[in-house]
Parts: sequence; C-alpha cells; structure tokens
Amino acid sequence: MSSDELRLLAATAALAPGHTPRHAVILDFSGVLHIDEPVFRDTLARWLAGEDKDATGGPPVELFQLAHGRMVLLIPDERLAERRAALAQVAARLEAHARGLPHAEWFSLSREPERFADAVRLLVAEGLAGDHPEAPPASDDLDRFLAMERSLHAVDLSSLVRQSVVYRLLPGGGLEPDMLEMTVSLAAVGRLFGIDLSASPWLYDRVTALLDRRMLYHLLRDHDEHALPVAVKLHAATVAGSEFAAIMTRLPARWAGRLVVELPHVEWQADRAGMVAAITAARQAGLGLALDHVPLDVLGPADLPEVDWYRIPWTRDDGSRIDLSKAADALAHVGPGRCILARCTDPRAVRDARAAGIPRVEGPAANDLARLGEGEDAPEREVTLRPDNRKAPEAADSAPPEPPGLLSRLAGWLHPAQPPPGEPAKGGDEA
Repeated sequence: MSSDELRLLAATAALAPGHTPRHAVILDFSGVLHIDEPVFRDTLARWLAGEDKDATGGPPVELFQLAHGRMVLLIPDERLAERRAALAQVAARLEAHARGLPHAEWFSLSREPERFADAVRLLVAEGLAGDHPEAPPASDDLDRFLAMERSLHAVDLSSLVRQSVVYRLLPGGGLEPDMLEMTVSLAAVGRLFGIDLSASPWLYDRVTALLDRRMLYHLLRDHDEHALPVAVKLHAATVAGSEFAAIMTRLPARWAGRLVVELPHVEWQADRAGMVAAITAARQAGLGLALDHVPLDVLGPADLPEVDWYRIPWTRDDGSRIDLSKAADALAHVGPGRCILARCTDPRAVRDARAAGIPRVEGPAANDLARLGEGEDAPEREVTLRPDNRKAPEAADSAPPEPPGLLSRLAGWLHPAQPPPGEPAKGGDEA
C-alpha cells in the first residue's frame, strides 16, 4: 500500500458528520493517454490541487495520488468552485487533445462522510466509477503543455540535443578537451512549438522537467562511444525520483564511472532537502556531481553542498562579468581546482581562469581558442553569449561536438593532477 493510500485512509477515518466543511472528489484518469508518465501525471495533479499560477489562494487542497491513474482531492468549501473549474479545464483540454477523459465522483464530507469512506475502501480495492463536469474555457499554459508533452514523447531527442566541451588549461598555454556537456536546446524546443518558454515560468518548469526524463532515455539509446566523460543538466526532483534510479540500473556498462549530473544551484537555495536527496541518489548510482550556475559571491560565506565540481559563470545573467582578481578567498572555500569557469565569452575569461587557478573553462571563447590552437594571449574579440543556466532559454543552439580521442576515465577527470588526454574539436553535431 502506498504512502498516499495510507494518508487517505487516515484522513477518512478522522472525518466526523457536521464538522467538516469540505468536499471530496475521487478522480479516475486510468483511461487517459500517458497518465502513467510521472511528469504528465504530476502536472495534472498540481494543476488540480491549485498549485498553478492562477490559483486564488486560501486554505490548501489535500491531494492523494493513487495507483492506476487515480487521484483524490479534499477541498475546503471556499475553494470548491475554483477547483471544480480547474477539473473542468483539465477535462476539456484532455478531450481537445484526444487524450481520453477522467471520471469524477463528488462527496460532501460534512453530510456524507460514511459514503465517502465506503468509496475510499472500494477505491483501495480497485473499484471506482463516475463522470466529469462540463468544460469552461481552457488555460493557455495547460493547453500548450498538453500539446508539447504529446509531441515530445514521440520526437527523436537527437535533433534537440546540443554538445559543449569543457577544456582543461594546459601548463604551456593551450586547451585540451576534458568533458562533454549534453543539453537540450530550449531555443530549438521553442522554435519547434512557436513558444517563448521564458515568458511562462510555470510552463518552463514543466517542460524542462519533461525534458529531463527524455534526456535520461536518450542516454539509454545513445550507442556512441564517447571519448570524454559526459555531463547532463537535471532537476533535483528528477534525480531523487524512483524512475531515475530504475533508469540508472539499465544504463549500459560503458557508462560506468563516466556520467556526471549537473544540479542547479538555484534549487539548493530553494529546496535544500530535495537537493540533498538528489545528491544522495546520484552518489548511490556512482555518478559524478557538479553544482551548476554558482555565483562567485556565494562561494565564500555560503554553505554549499559537497560535489565534485562547481560551475561558475564568468558572465552573469545581466551581461556583467565577474572579477576573479579578488576572488582568491572565495575560491579557497571550495578549492579553485574544483571549479569550472563557464560562459567564457572572450579570451580574457580564459586568462582570468588561469590566473585564479581555475583549471577548466567552457564557452564560445574557449571553443575558439581550442579550434585555432591559440593561447590566452590571442587578440581579444567579443563572442556572442550562449547562456547555459537552466532558468533561461539558450541564445544559440549550436556548440562544438565531442572531440575524438582516447577514452577518458572519470577517475582521471575527478583528479586535476592526472587529467585525461584529448584532441582538438571537430565540427558537426552528434546524430
């Protein structure tokens, strides 16, 4: 029996006639296409519970997610009309997208707690029936998500995956490929659907969570023999989830010790418990860990998680650049040897990294220097910024592919004193 089933039975047992100004609805989504996929199911559940951007506030709605696409909501009476409208919205959008229809059965908990308790017992025993309300106007965000979810479920992710190389700074002044970062181009996703994801934070979060799952399955089907360790950006909730653990057990043996997970620093600030769970799950799976988009000014006083790498953007979101010349104390808290300077948009960034003792760099300027075989004393020239943080779409959707070379072991990559060998990058995207 699941934890939600246990919570639901406990809540039902506590009901008393005349003292519960709430309603309950038992929903059956078992006939809805893809309801077994976590991101899709959780999105519908959050929308129904009032966690979307249009929620009017008030006392919380209790949500219970059960087996076989069933859900139960306990709704305060003052939010009843609002949540009925939300359910009708979902039903209308699912019908419009030919996904199937949910069924619903409503209960007044102040007048009929016994009837609801009986229905819950039947539900736990796999029995449920009902119908759905009439549909009001739809929400644009939910409508777009449903359209994108179905398409992204079927699309070949290879066309949306971009690669970026992290380079190690050589003592003689050159750059050597050290790690490959694989990301989904949000700019390409936006063009595919004609949507600016940055205009809707709710839609952005839902789509990137969905893309996390698609990226994991992309790795399962990736048959290329990558010469470098591979890093992927994921949400903490994805890494801490049960599906992630199941996928890790299915990864081919050639991925052993060569996969790195990049978790966003902003999620460490927002949900520390969730990040700790994700870090624990990644360690148990034998993965490398990086904290992505770490502001320089939090390295000193902040309490940061223990990971293998800290990715520091040389160019901030507002276009300004950090000053590494006075950052020795801040870098010392995590060790400059464990830092990667990202968003290097001109050769000055590479010189700054070397002067500060940061051994690895990533970005357009690093790509240029490696391709041309130049050191950091190359003529200064501005390069178009390609943001790599998870909270804004990419400004460009192309990056150098993984360079050829001998297999680099993650053990070597994790120890700066013994870096893996590599060769100059070549052009073209991975298929």
